[in-house]
Amino acid sequence: MDKNPTIIILKNLIKVPSYYEDDCNESALIDFILNFIKQNTKYKYVVQKVDGDRKNILVFNKPNPKIALFGHMDTVLPKADTKNPFTPRIIGNKIYGLGAVDMKSGLAIMLNLAQEISNDDLAFIFSVDEEYEFKGAQKLKNYSNFKPKFIINLEPTDNKILNGCRGITEFSFIVHGKSVHAGRKIFGINAIEKSVELINLFQKELTKIDLPNAGKTSVNLSYIHGGTLKVTQNGQEISGLGMIVPNYAEINCEIRVGNPKITPKYIQNQLNQIAKNIDIKVNNFNFKFYLGSMLTPKSKLKNFENTLKDLKQKVEYADISLSGFYEVQLLQEKWNSDCLIFGPGPIAMSHAVDEYADIDSIVQAEKVIKRYIEKTV
Repeated sequence: MDKNPTIIILKNLIKVPSYYEDDCNESALIDFILNFIKQNTKYKYVVQKVDGDRKNILVFNKPNPKIALFGHMDTVLPKADTKNPFTPRIIGNKIYGLGAVDMKSGLAIMLNLAQEISNDDLAFIFSVDEEYEFKGAQKLKNYSNFKPKFIINLEPTDNKILNGCRGITEFSFIVHGKSVHAGRKIFGINAIEKSVELINLFQKELTKIDLPNAGKTSVNLSYIHGGTLKVTQNGQEISGLGMIVPNYAEINCEIRVGNPKITPKYIQNQLNQIAKNIDIKVNNFNFKFYLGSMLTPKSKLKNFENTLKDLKQKVEYADISLSGFYEVQLLQEKWNSDCLIFGPGPIAMSHAVDEYADIDSIVQAEKVIKRYIEKTV
């Protein structure tokens, strides 16, 4: 494996720290990738400023390519227990190092294919800030002169096809009940208990509109702070006295969105209706963010499936309901491209101590993607 060009590139990528903290970001890796493109390929490129010296890189010869390969350059922070995170080590069939599987192995495949295949219908996109706030992908949405027909995001998937992702939103709101003496609880409305009931009923309603072959919507009640709201000289405060039925609760929720119908407006309307049915009031909705869902029908991926079959490899789809949000959704939403996520593994080592990538898995993923490109462009 020492002579495999993709593994050689991966070793060099691991050596370059690209996590985001006060003293580090993706800038050194950006320079490495730009130099590689200049020295080893015939592609043109555009550098898009995102935040300071953090920049996206778009590599293409024409603005409407048939295929774009997409990956992010940042990693999570190095873990205290990880040994030598920036020293690539090959032990058996594993290559160790921070970002080895998430997702510098995907970047290495992209760079090697860029030097092996010169075709105007092929493009490459490198983003920043995926592990943090998606600033790179949000900025890419503003690049309106670039619309690939099909995007392959080379995130780790254990060489399974992931044809979509659930959206995600986080929001807060307030629940109002009715306080009475705890000895006469039946005449009151416990805002804390009703908050839990509200979320459980809300989950049941969202489950009713789950879409076939898409991820299942799940609601996570992530924070609750409640008690009896009282007025003091300094304003309002929450009391936790046991003798009073609490009339107030502050709620924070996260939803993994499987159906595009579930918008912030839809969420508020549903919660207001359920709250009315169980004799409470809800207000002060505040959505911290909302990112939509993505789904490419399997009927549009037959050619990719056939590529796997050509190479005698198993055609297997990953479960969207067990996957997180992928920033390629932002590009699909803007550019209206068909998208899939496909890359090496093991995905279980993403963000893990002593992260590693499986070398055979890298080789396998690259063969599939290369064959698909050759058949398509």
